[in-house]
Amino acid sequence: MAHRRTTETLLVMGVNPVRELLASAHPVERVWVRGAADPRLAAAAAARHVPVESVAPDVLARLAGGAAHQGVLARVPEYRYAELEEVSAASGGAVLVLDEVQDPQNLGAILRTARAAGVAGVVIPKDRAAAVTTAVASASAGHVFGVRLARVTNLVRACRALKEAGWWLVALVAAAPRDVFEVARGLERPALVVGSEGGGIRPLVRQQCDFEAAIPMAPGVESLNVSVAAAIALYALARRAFGA
Repeated sequence: MAHRRTTETLLVMGVNPVRELLASAHPVERVWVRGAADPRLAAAAAARHVPVESVAPDVLARLAGGAAHQGVLARVPEYRYAELEEVSAASGGAVLVLDEVQDPQNLGAILRTARAAGVAGVVIPKDRAAAVTTAVASASAGHVFGVRLARVTNLVRACRALKEAGWWLVALVAAAPRDVFEVARGLERPALVVGSEGGGIRPLVRQQCDFEAAIPMAPGVESLNVSVAAAIALYALARRAFGA
């Protein structure tokens, strides 16, 4: 099945992000380094027949557009999104559904956590939401390339497809009567649904969910950043993947 792709060339900066990229199946055009390449990075690039070019510091700074690069920069011609069917058919961990998360830094941070939590996949909508860009790749520390990420036209239909495939949808809602740790007990194949930074989960998406859960917080604290909230709830639901 053909993968959906971005049309934007991505720049991946930093030693560990570029290593993550080279360890993935995503295409890589070229790697630039300042001075001698890290031996492990050079070996990974050679294994994939990716050219590595040593350039002067000012050249690398110009290529990076002034962003922090740790002396390493890679160019990716496109980002390959997974198909929804690949996510719904996956096993292990949890699925993460993001409803219109718009800030690239938040999306990148969430994808980094998703990779660490061993998610089966992540689903994002095509419209009114951040897509994979250079900023997202940087914020994820390159871990976006290790996550099965599907981008769909209709998130409501995607939620229905996940349910039909046996996933239980859990909406993260501040006012929910049960907390996420309680909901997580004994729940097989959970799919966490997280809303946008300002509006939360849209009503039609929320209606598809089987459970609603909140993160318990001390008095006086009304909310958390969406990437922090997603991380807490995701680990609560995905802990079975770690034998907990």
